[in-house]
Amino acid sequence: MVTTSNGEVARYRPEAGESDVLASGFDQLYGVVVAPSGAVVVAELGTGRVLSIDRGRVDVLASGLVEPIGVAITADGTCLVSEAGAGRVRGIGDSGTLLIGLQRPQGILALGRHVFVVDSGAKELVCFDLGSGDRHTIASDLPIGAPPGVAPKPLRGMPPFSGPQGPFAGIAAGPDGTLYVSADADGSILALRPSARES
Repeated sequence: MVTTSNGEVARYRPEAGESDVLASGFDQLYGVVVAPSGAVVVAELGTGRVLSIDRGRVDVLASGLVEPIGVAITADGTCLVSEAGAGRVRGIGDSGTLLIGLQRPQGILALGRHVFVVDSGAKELVCFDLGSGDRHTIASDLPIGAPPGVAPKPLRGMPPFSGPQGPFAGIAAGPDGTLYVSADADGSILALRPSARES
């Protein structure tokens, strides 16, 4: 699944080099995740909302958010959202706020009992344990976010490019548990292997 600078949510088929638009007309889409039900959940920064898209139907899961950027689904089905403008990660519904005191959280990933958060303001990767509530930094001084004193100016609407045209540091996991962080400051992809995280 991808979000585009045209305000579209699409299913990309890499083998064919084609995509199918599932929904369109949104304002600055960022994070995207597929829920266990098959619904596609996206963060719409421009309106401060998190949306669910399922078989052509669009439902608002949360509104009034402060710069929502990343979304993730935990093992128990809870939807999480990173609010970059509020420096926090919160659960949608009755879950409340999980993490506060972040500088600018962007990409988030739920993996087992852990939630990983890319904090572009602090240039860190933070791990939060859903079971114990423990929080620790597992990587720092990452090449993410803007340099000190620089205020990024995102580009709006550049068809046919996918994804937002603003700064974004995302995170994903490989089948072996390796974490991949998109380092927007230098255009690289960083790999953090499970053995390195445990030491």
